[in-house]
Amino acid sequence: MPYATFDRDSFTARTGLGPDMHVLNIGPDYITPVQIARNVETTVITAVSHPGYARGVAATSFGTLTPVVSEYAHLPFKMASFDIIFSYHALNNIPPREVPGMLAEAARLLKDNCRMASLVWSLKPTNKAQSSHMMLLEILTRLGIIHLHSFDDISRWLEAAGFEEITMELVTDQIQVPDDWVHSHIKRLEQITSEHAKDPEMPDISEAMDSYRTHVKEFGEELLPSIQFTANRRTGISGIDIVI
Repeated sequence: MPYATFDRDSFTARTGLGPDMHVLNIGPDYITPVQIARNVETTVITAVSHPGYARGVAATSFGTLTPVVSEYAHLPFKMASFDIIFSYHALNNIPPREVPGMLAEAARLLKDNCRMASLVWSLKPTNKAQSSHMMLLEILTRLGIIHLHSFDDISRWLEAAGFEEITMELVTDQIQVPDDWVHSHIKRLEQITSEHAKDPEMPDISEAMDSYRTHVKEFGEELLPSIQFTANRRTGISGIDIVI
């Protein structure tokens, strides 16, 4: 979302990014790799799961940014190809059954002593405006559009993939969602509901939609806090540190 551009800048800055690093970005977000490409001298690869996402990246990209269409669990790169891997809310676009394979692939592609960073929603609103966003995400989850993975599941998947020195940092930047984007959220949900109105598998979200509209009207909408997972691919004593 364009109004959260600085959120992505903070994400990459917290992780650390050198100008000579070989960078892989995983996921459909096209803003993060564009911002990364402005700060490195090497080619930035962004892996996406659908040609439409690749076209979106290509339409806004620098000459040093290359989109690659691939399954996340079978990326077409050699072992130990990258110094750093970014994943801005990509896990929220991947079903639980597919996340372990994606993380195992990320671990395979990282060089020794290098790291992966992933940002996901915290799922714990701290005010009424953030509760509006939680309501929206829950509706999208019911529709199968996004997936809200638990803190414990992500930690377990990272460890199983071979990552060590896993750090989890709560990111509490308050980002207000502009009214025009709130309206577009509602329009898109209405469109999805209309498209699948005759589908018996389509969940009934009319009541949840009404509650979301009412809640936003009274309290507004603000992005939920996020949790940044940063995990190293190295040999040594493993552990998990929590930074608040």
